[in-house]
Amino acid sequence: MEKQQEKKVLGIIATVLGVIALLLSWMPIVNNFAAVLAFIGFILGIIALIVNRKNKKTLAIVGTVLSIISFIIVLATQSMYTNAIDDALGTSDKQTTSKSKHVDEPKTFNLDETATQKDGMEIKVNSVDFNAGGEYNTPKEGTQFVVVNLTLTNNGKKSLDYNPYDFKLDDNGNQTDFSSYLGTDNNGNDLVTDELNSGTLAPGASVSGTIVGEAIPGDDLKLTSLNYDNKVNWNINLQ
Repeated sequence: MEKQQEKKVLGIIATVLGVIALLLSWMPIVNNFAAVLAFIGFILGIIALIVNRKNKKTLAIVGTVLSIISFIIVLATQSMYTNAIDDALGTSDKQTTSKSKHVDEPKTFNLDETATQKDGMEIKVNSVDFNAGGEYNTPKEGTQFVVVNLTLTNNGKKSLDYNPYDFKLDDNGNQTDFSSYLGTDNNGNDLVTDELNSGTLAPGASVSGTIVGEAIPGDDLKLTSLNYDNKVNWNINLQ
């Protein structure tokens, strides 16, 4: 028995919506509207298939397929645009690499290795010293001052901000700021004369400085970078 002619109204609407959604699916922001059109087109296409279950279904199938393809493209392009915006704004800058490879999981570097962030900032620990303090400036009981000298180098393509509070001193999982003051010598001179302050590095520039924290010397100590959600981005062993 030959199939009857297709009831075309819903199929035509679904196809038109699918075509419009397909054309808009590549455009940033506008593709949100495309997703809505694709969803409506898909629903109408399904209804058209049901209505024409005993009839021809050409337009219903075309409209449904176009809507599905459009919706898939919207998801793919939105993900692509989001990643591009993250890279441009530096919101993913804390991801680290080993050599030239970018990694998604936090990496722990040895003391003689350089941590390289995705934004191009390199962090190299030059030295780690422990100090028990002096008569007028002592660390917390049971701890010593941990004096870390490091060099930051901007190998990226844009200027990058840096701040000593970008780093934490991890003492067996207890993460504290490098905010201690080592004090002065007998002549009243600061023991740390190259304290690392905040600033901005132009591409190709570098800066060296010292940060001071407090920890138990025999513990597993790391220099740690935390993201804004307090997730560890990378570690450098300090022993």
